[in-house]
Amino acid sequence: MKTITILGSTGSVGRQVLDVISKHPHQYKVVGLSAYKNEHLLREQLDKYNPSFYYYPDGAVEVQSSVFDFLEETKYTKCLSSLEELAKIPVDIVVLAVSGIAGLWAAVAVLSRGGTLAIANKETIVCAGRHLKMLEKKFGGKIIPLDTEHSAIFCCLKGEEKKQVKNLVLTASGGALRDMPIDKLSSVKAEDALRHPVWNMGKKVTIDSATLFNKGLEVIEAMRLFEVGAENVKVVMHRQSIVHALVEFDDNSMKGLFSVPDMRLAIDTALSYPAHGKNSVEPLDLSKVGTLTFEEPDYDRYPCLKLAIEAAQSGETACIALSAADEVLVEEYLNGNIKFTDIAVALKKVLAKFSKSGNVGLESILGIDERARKYTYDIIGVK
Repeated sequence: MKTITILGSTGSVGRQVLDVISKHPHQYKVVGLSAYKNEHLLREQLDKYNPSFYYYPDGAVEVQSSVFDFLEETKYTKCLSSLEELAKIPVDIVVLAVSGIAGLWAAVAVLSRGGTLAIANKETIVCAGRHLKMLEKKFGGKIIPLDTEHSAIFCCLKGEEKKQVKNLVLTASGGALRDMPIDKLSSVKAEDALRHPVWNMGKKVTIDSATLFNKGLEVIEAMRLFEVGAENVKVVMHRQSIVHALVEFDDNSMKGLFSVPDMRLAIDTALSYPAHGKNSVEPLDLSKVGTLTFEEPDYDRYPCLKLAIEAAQSGETACIALSAADEVLVEEYLNGNIKFTDIAVALKKVLAKFSKSGNVGLESILGIDERARKYTYDIIGVK
């Protein structure tokens, strides 16, 4: 039985991880959970999964059945003081599913003890992926991506020689606004941008999918996770979301991972590693799918994708700053304080200011993040 800690258990990814675990109760034991705001759902999860530890920033959560374990000696489910402290608890796998840069030090804590990190936190990889890979090698841990696209690349690279890999290819559905006329985008309301045609995700990543900034972040993630250059990561539009990623080799052959669009496959891949899961998602019937289409991304429609790729080519400072700025901009768009098209306008200004090249020390990341957020608020005139 594998032991699991889930950081961000009440979010979209965390809930799906627990759904997979619930289907295999004899394979996994939940040891730790954490939440940021949703105390009610966290309380339900604590009651259901009875972990030994949890973290909630506002302090202890009132629980019922999980407070006492009458089957063994009496014990308490303990509230810890930080995500980092929870991440240090020895378990087989820590799932990092929190949003934003908040997961950085928890990721460092897992890998510094040689643990396995199943990571869905884009921002942490974008900002500190090089450092995480160094820790993985130094202490003998393992990073397993939970993003569907990077999980697909992870699978396609199994058994392959890295030196024979030519390019990594990420696919993009195009998001909720892919068919809207470009001249209408400035007036798009958040509720429309949140109606993704394929995937059911959290609000932040769904807006990022509509701008395609998420695919730009995934380009940077692929660079960090698989240690390739920006020029070796390509993006193609693929409306059907059946092919999740491809790997191109020196002989110009390609290997891809096909499945129905369901993140539970990536989750099961991470939890089951190095084995395959079983019946993780519905079978894929290609005869019913019919045609699969691929095309170049339209940068006039998706300027945020182009900006993120430019940041990847510029260096770590630009990547950190753009990731931080996007967190601010998406939140303010969801709050109704800026227009949809203002996101790209502001990101362009942030990139121009933070386009310094070169590597960034781990201790400097949060400082750059903070300065970029402040500058972004100044740009959009929101306090």
